[in-house]
Formats: sequence, C-alpha cells, structure tokens
Amino acid sequence: MLSRLASRIYWLSRYMERSGNMAKITNAYANLFLDLPVGTEVGWHTLIQINGADKLFSKLYDEKTEDAVMDFLLFNEENYGSIYSSICFARENARTSREILPSETWEIINSLYLVSKKEKSERISKSRRYLYLNNVIHNVMRLEGMLNSGLSRNNTFNFIQIGRNLERADTTTRMLDVGSTLLTEDRSSILRSHEGVIWMNILRSMNAYQMYRQEVRRRVVGEDVVRFMVHNKHFPRSVAFCISSIREYSMTLPNPDEVISKIELLESELHNYEPEAITAKGISIHMDNIQKLLAELHNSIEDSWFNTNIDL
Repeated sequence: MLSRLASRIYWLSRYMERSGNMAKITNAYANLFLDLPVGTEVGWHTLIQINGADKLFSKLYDEKTEDAVMDFLLFNEENYGSIYSSICFARENARTSREILPSETWEIINSLYLVSKKEKSERISKSRRYLYLNNVIHNVMRLEGMLNSGLSRNNTFNFIQIGRNLERADTTTRMLDVGSTLLTEDRSSILRSHEGVIWMNILRSMNAYQMYRQEVRRRVVGEDVVRFMVHNKHFPRSVAFCISSIREYSMTLPNPDEVISKIELLESELHNYEPEAITAKGISIHMDNIQKLLAELHNSIEDSWFNTNIDL
C-alpha cells in the first residue's frame, strides 16, 4: 500500500467518525435543553466550544443563535469540522480509494453526501434536522458495521481502525471537558443542581448510558462518568479502550516505534489520573493534556506512515 493511499484511508475513517459524533452530540444537546429549566446558563454556543471553533464562528456570524450554531456545525463549508464538510472530505477520500474498499463503502458515503447536499440547500426545520442527524448517525454506524464484516484484516482495515479510534478518543475528551466546564463553581446553583441531567446527556451523546448503568449501579455522578469514559477497558468509546486499540493495530504495521512511544505517554497520563475529589477545573486540565497528547500521536502517525516511502 502506498503511503498516500494509507493516509486517505485513515482520514476517510476519521471524517466519517467525526460526522457521526457531531450528529450525536447535536441531538443530545438539543435534548439537554428540554431537560433543564429555563434560565440556566447553558446556551447553543457551548457546542462551538466543544469543537474549539470560537474564533472561526465569530468571524462568520454576528450572534450565537440556535440557527447560526446549527448552520455552522451542520453545513458551513468554511468550518472543516462541520458534518457537511466531513462527509465531503470522506467522499473524496473514498472516491480515490475505491480499488481497495468494498463497493458498499462508496455507495453509503455518496448517498449520505447527496442527502446532505440537498438539506444544505434548504432551510430545514427542527423536526427535519432531527431526522437528518439520525440519518447521518445510522449511515455512519452502517458503514462501520459493513467494514467490520466485509473487509479483510489487512493494512486497509488497520488504518481505518486507527483513524476511528483516534477520533473517538478526541471526541470523548472534548465531551468530558465541556461537562466539567458546565459545572464549575462560578455557575449558578440551579445549573449545578442538575448535574445528573447534564452527565446523563453526555453519556447518551456517546452511546454510553446503558453500559455505564450496568457498570455503575448508582445515580449518575460526574466522577463516575469521567472514570468510566476515561479508564474503562471494555467500552469502545472510552479513552483507554481507544488507545489500547490504536496500539494493537499499530503493532501490525512497519516502523511503529515512534507511534508506540506516544501511546505509552498517553497510557501513563491515563494511569496517573484519578477523578475522585478532583475539581471541575482539574478534569478540564486533564482532558486538555490528553487532547495535546492525541495531537502528538496523530503527528507521529503521519511521520511514521504517511510522510515516508516505506512499503505498507
């Protein structure tokens, strides 16, 4: 496999995972508004903070209204993290990699692109927005299932798994970061009194609520949620599981030493962190540290396998 082809496969996986994650987060956040009383400090702008896109959003929009935030996150082409942009990038990577992927890969991504293009051209209502986001989620899950069952366990599969798990780990840390930010001490007592509701919706945005309840048999508490989503080695969206999976698939590739060294730094950071009695600010700092290490891991992946002439 040529390094440029490996890069396209890796980014195809990341972009599709990103579009599904954004759809889940947006749906969960809309549900959070229904569960919280009127007057709390939670606003649509928090979704912009999750993506670290405050500067770009302020450049493109005058106000942080629901319509502006939804347009920015769902369809804006200048926002490379929007659902539409992610699907467009994934489609281009799939188009130029069709010879090594199951034919259904192109069909799923292209049909999702056509739906997204149609919705982008129209001003969709809240009910249609809900249907569209669910369509994105279901097609991303459909693609994942098809690749898991219809792709040989070769290097194409390895790079798909590495990209997906890196994107998942990053999204999980961002969600936990925002959850802790919503509950800092300077927030109102009303908002902090609904801590369980906030963490419950965060779990649901990551498809983690039922598995969390099976593991933790008591009310939803922030420290337990952070512990589960960071340390649990059996849940596929926990940071520990994602990092372990990246290690597993990286070991099957040539020249993995630099990547493994970055993974060991991440594992050390996870091992040395215990969320008990840690403040919301402490959780936020720890999530930021993990995100920086994930960025370094991505750079090592590019240097080891994409910016090289080795035979993959």
